[in-house]
Amino acid sequence: MGQDIFDVVVVLVLVFFTLRGFWNGFVGEVAELASLVGGFWAAHRFHPLLSGHLTFISEPALRQLAAFVLIFIATIILVALVARILQKVLSFTFVSWVDKLAGGILGLGKGVLICSIVLLVMQKILGDMLFLQNSRALPYFSSLIGQIRAWLPPEVLSFFNI
Repeated sequence: MGQDIFDVVVVLVLVFFTLRGFWNGFVGEVAELASLVGGFWAAHRFHPLLSGHLTFISEPALRQLAAFVLIFIATIILVALVARILQKVLSFTFVSWVDKLAGGILGLGKGVLICSIVLLVMQKILGDMLFLQNSRALPYFSSLIGQIRAWLPPEVLSFFNI
């Protein structure tokens, strides 16, 4: 019974990410990823510049943290606004269904990647537990798990003993 619950959870995760991707559309899904990566990059790159202007925060470490968080959030909001404008333009051109379909496919891909990473960690932590051995979903993820393992730097593999 445990393996059935595990497989159902995997399917639910995949359905959730697919529907979420369909709902957000391709532009929304890409914008979400771009806002996180871009927000982190911008915050890392520019927080020293902003922190000098936050003189009302006396503690230097808190000033740096506040600058980082403000830039990160501002970048996410800015990218979300641009994505919303692009989605509105797409809706006027009658290709919003392509945006939705591509978003669903991208969402499914994100779900597969997340499930693969979780399964990689579960295999390491739980070993060869029966519900993993009997899972009907695990074989579909095995090759991707191997590719993720091969892609990770050796330092990460040794740190997590993967």
